[in-house]
Amino acid sequence: MKEKIYVEIAGIKLGIVTEDGREYVESVANTVNEEIDKILKTKRGCTLVEAALFCALSHCGQGGEDSKKVKNLETQVALYQANLNILKNENEALRAKIAEYEEN
Repeated sequence: MKEKIYVEIAGIKLGIVTEDGREYVESVANTVNEEIDKILKTKRGCTLVEAALFCALSHCGQGGEDSKKVKNLETQVALYQANLNILKNENEALRAKIAEYEEN
């Protein structure tokens, strides 16, 4: 069920409608707030909007990298599953040969 959760980031109060829990939303908001504060402290003359954009760029870039990693892992899992199926078939064939050999 969706609920409206209020958080404050860089002094700006936001109402977020979400199905995620309060703890999760507050945790994400705290992380964003900390990153914006860090950017503002390290980049002298940087405006709040610029810091927010730097933060957004960083997270979008990380999201793209994470998506690539997920696709790579999915490909590896599919390969492992295919190999597992081949090995299961070979195992069944060998068991059949052993059973046939034991009968004779």
